[in-house]
Amino acid sequence: MSRPKRRSSEASHAAIFRAAAEEFSERGFEAGGVDRIAAKARVNKAMLYYHFGSKRALYIEVLRDMFRAVSEKARGIADGPGTAPQKLERWITTIIQEAAARPWFPPIMLRELASGAPRFDPDTFALMNAVYGAVRDILVQGQREGSFQEIDPLLTHLTIMPPILIFFARQRVLATKEIASGLLEPRQLDTFIVHMQRTALRLVQKEGPRPS
Repeated sequence: MSRPKRRSSEASHAAIFRAAAEEFSERGFEAGGVDRIAAKARVNKAMLYYHFGSKRALYIEVLRDMFRAVSEKARGIADGPGTAPQKLERWITTIIQEAAARPWFPPIMLRELASGAPRFDPDTFALMNAVYGAVRDILVQGQREGSFQEIDPLLTHLTIMPPILIFFARQRVLATKEIASGLLEPRQLDTFIVHMQRTALRLVQKEGPRPS
């Protein structure tokens, strides 16, 4: 009788990460339990600590995973070809798509910000700031090209990001409820992307001449 195959180290690492992401999104850092994470990942706690070192390090890695993915792609958009409006649309699409791929991230991020980000270290802040740095450069390009008005890049970034986080946090809540229609009806991702692109462009673009 053959023995069952042992799970690879990479598979164990990925399973722990997924279990932790779900646990932290449901309960937050303080209430999130290492025992539950290990059980969901089907590993013992020793394996969890072997891969991530500590509960805090595991939590930070869940945050950094999103920041790394977005910052790398956002930087490529800012440095790549295209007009500023085109780049802003792609930047928004990237953030929304990466958040959709990580449904645990928005509730974790909202809870962390509400508590004053006590577990953010300098490296995590740097990754998060890189996302802002990309859109700042896109906005500056638009101002230089004459398509964007003189608008504060940081305040613009802070205007765009919260609706994205709230959208996914809301979608997550609605997914657990029986909703008929109306105010509580979920929205499709493509519809939301187009809405955010149009909203952001209306915010930053120069107004055309008004008809007399």
